[in-house]
Amino acid sequence: MKVLLLTGKLARPILEEAVKGLKDEIYILSLDYPIASLMSMRYILEKLKDRKDEISGYDYVILPGLVYGDAKILENELKVKVFKGTENAWDIGLVIDALRRGVELSTIYPADLVLSKSALNNIERILKEIEDKASYSFDIGFKVPVRPPPFRILVELDPSSSLEKWVEEIERTSKTTDGYVVGFPVGFNDLDEVRRRVKKVRDLVDVVGIDSDSSRVLKEGVRNGASLVFNLNELNVEELQEIKESGFVVAPFSVENRAETTIALVEKARRMGFKKLIADPVLSPPLMGFSSSIMDYIELSKRLPDVPLLMGTLNATELIDADSHGVNSLLAVMGSEIGISIFLTMEKGKTRWSSWELREATKMTTVAMAQGKVPKDLGVDLLIIKDKKRAVLSPDSKPRIKAKREDPVMDRAGFIHIVLDRRKIVASFTGKREVAVEGDDGLSVGRTLLREIGEISLDHALYIGYELAKAEIASLLDKNYVQDEPLIRRLGDESSSTESHGPQ
Repeated sequence: MKVLLLTGKLARPILEEAVKGLKDEIYILSLDYPIASLMSMRYILEKLKDRKDEISGYDYVILPGLVYGDAKILENELKVKVFKGTENAWDIGLVIDALRRGVELSTIYPADLVLSKSALNNIERILKEIEDKASYSFDIGFKVPVRPPPFRILVELDPSSSLEKWVEEIERTSKTTDGYVVGFPVGFNDLDEVRRRVKKVRDLVDVVGIDSDSSRVLKEGVRNGASLVFNLNELNVEELQEIKESGFVVAPFSVENRAETTIALVEKARRMGFKKLIADPVLSPPLMGFSSSIMDYIELSKRLPDVPLLMGTLNATELIDADSHGVNSLLAVMGSEIGISIFLTMEKGKTRWSSWELREATKMTTVAMAQGKVPKDLGVDLLIIKDKKRAVLSPDSKPRIKAKREDPVMDRAGFIHIVLDRRKIVASFTGKREVAVEGDDGLSVGRTLLREIGEISLDHALYIGYELAKAEIASLLDKNYVQDEPLIRRLGDESSSTESHGPQ
């Protein structure tokens, strides 16, 4: 395959580095234009029309992904296939791989869009095939896999939250969650409230679990629609025999010999007529028996090969001061190797969005297992903060002026107050004009705000843009945003993140 990559002056070094090691015949032609994405189709055609004979020897001509216009005009004139490449020159290897596989790229849209759709379609196909072929133990409103893949994700609703908050959480997380566990604190025995909460959640979702230390509460939950009981243990197995047709998570009450206790409980429950059993020896917190508890799961997987396994991830994600998406990714991989098909999490504080993180992580592991490879370069990832590759950008050659930290110049036109409200950016201006603007992205909010309030100082406009950018990043990450306060830490710096730039 012979490919001509068209670019501008600044991007050529990036392309040269990106194509190293590729076995195809790849040639790079840089036109006399600094920024490739600003070239027009007419300009490119004008520069190439004298090279028609040379270009006709290529199988493909690939343009920068952000070039404006339809490349068909080039294709018709040059008599060779012309497509748009990726937005980032560093990703050109993905385009070459797609061409090898016969993927039809676009003359209008960047290859990123085409490849993203292709990858997603492939992932969905793999997931569906695995769902269709998997071995299941029983059905509790969803089919419970004996071993992964596939996986199921459960969310335990915070017992300290109101029913209204529960409804909000279900609405927020329902696309990534297979079921919800209605939990009640130790000693809780208000059966009317149990009925009210279980029925409401059951009205919203297909699978409801019930979690309590009270057998009365567990039975009442089952009577009102719960299909999964947390937990069957040494203390309540006899009391819960009357609802033995339900699904049960078997988890030991004792903290000693948890693997052996769980195995003994499963065997006893089976003799008593319990059939829908899921084993959970309980994950211990980091540095408090975490590794030993992982060994317990491994032991159960070996000795109870026909019993599904569940892992509650909160003991790991909540009890280590690290971002949850990395922890959840590793737990999903560990669970895949061990044989854990159900993950239970709770969304509170820094574990918010853990159900989505686990869903994406288990997609990664499912596709990787299906393809017999490590969970990398699959078309689905949890790379939220970091990049796998460093972009090599050539700096402008102009002389540089050292930036100075200067005190802000207060603007007599008024002052700005910026907050996040349910992930919406709200910018309120007080002064010569009273106005509040709400939006999803900082640029739209800033432009609308400036049109509404009219003339303000350049210094103030710059500050507003700076804070709106921070607010947008905070919204994307669902982080706290406080105006004039640092948003994230600077990696490699043990001191606090970024210094405040002062209120205006």
